Amino acid sequence: MGRRVSRAILAAAAAGATVAVFGLTAAGTAGAATRPLPRAYHLHAAVATPSGLTAVSNQIAGFGTAVFENWRFRSVATTVPVAGCRIAPTKNPVALVDLVGGTKWAAQIAVFCNGGASSIAFFDQKTAATSTTGVFKLTPRVGDSLAIGISRNVAGHVDSFTVTNLRTRRSQTVRVTTSTAVIYHHAFLGSAVVNSNADLTPLPATAQLLWTFQGSRVLTYSGIRGTLRGPWSTLRVIDRSGAATLMYPGRLSAGGANFSAFLNHA
Repeated sequence: MGRRVSRAILAAAAAGATVAVFGLTAAGTAGAATRPLPRAYHLHAAVATPSGLTAVSNQIAGFGTAVFENWRFRSVATTVPVAGCRIAPTKNPVALVDLVGGTKWAAQIAVFCNGGASSIAFFDQKTAATSTTGVFKLTPRVGDSLAIGISRNVAGHVDSFTVTNLRTRRSQTVRVTTSTAVIYHHAFLGSAVVNSNADLTPLPATAQLLWTFQGSRVLTYSGIRGTLRGPWSTLRVIDRSGAATLMYPGRLSAGGANFSAFLNHA
């Protein structure tokens, strides 16, 4: 059965943050994919908060790093327990781990609810005109914790996607050679809708936990280690349709390393 992955890209903008969303439709068991033209939109209502910036999306909910600074990140890592589906499996939002460079470059791992075969996918924008996608051979089950990492060999221009099932200790790494122009200025972790926000309605009577991110960390080109909280700025993104908030991230904890994403209640 085909899967659809939503790729979220954070970019700096003078008047606020910008997110470009690309649909990525995987076809068949081979994991081949087609990449349609992106549709980009501006986040509105970006406001200063004690912990950073808050912005509105219509597809993602989570935290991004360094929206207004010129940091360069070479890795992002986190641990995500495989969650059961809160709504229909074809509509349940995925867990998303991204390294992002402007509106052009993105390296992504997405985890689908309920686990099983083909439940972990990767995407990499290799050049301005070509991309690659596929699925990991791991078959996690609900409750398994996945150690997820995306790292860049800057000198070799190679992105590495690694997922380890901490229960079985099985691990897989996929390496992709990219354009020499690739630079990742941001990291993003959170939840993303599979098709559209229409899949999330009607909202449930009580808020539902979608995904939990633990021990999240990022590393810069110069070796500076940090979390989603810094030493760079932090962007908190909520998913909203009209006046209704559909998905939102909880508070950052453990120094900015931990948070959960939720489906809002009606």
